[in-house]
Amino acid sequence: MEPMKIERRRATMLPAFRPKRRTLDREQLLTVAKYAALTLAGILLFRAGQARALIERGCAAVGGEAFALFLPALYYMISRTVRDVIADKQGSATCHHLKNLPYNSSLYRIRY
Repeated sequence: MEPMKIERRRATMLPAFRPKRRTLDREQLLTVAKYAALTLAGILLFRAGQARALIERGCAAVGGEAFALFLPALYYMISRTVRDVIADKQGSATCHHLKNLPYNSSLYRIRY
C-alpha cells in the first residue's frame, strides 16, 4: 500500500470577506425606542394595577390589569388599522399586503 500523498498549495490572494454590518438608521432606532417605552409603560401599569387590585380584592388574583402587558401589541394593531383606513379613504394603495391580491380572491372580495 502506498503512503498517502498530501498536496500542499500556496495561499491564494482571496478578497477579504467582511460581512457588512447592518446599522440601524434613525427611523428604526426611534421605532425600537418607542416599543421599548411602550413595553416599559405596560409593565409599570401592570404593577400599579396589580397593587391597586390587591388592596381592593384582598388577594393576589390577576384580572384585567394583565391587559396592560399587551400594550405594545395593541398599539401596533390599532395604529396599523388606522393607517390602513386612512390610506383606503385617500384612495392610495399603500397597504403593502393588499397591493398584490388577485381580483378573484374570494377571501378578500367584498360582497354587497
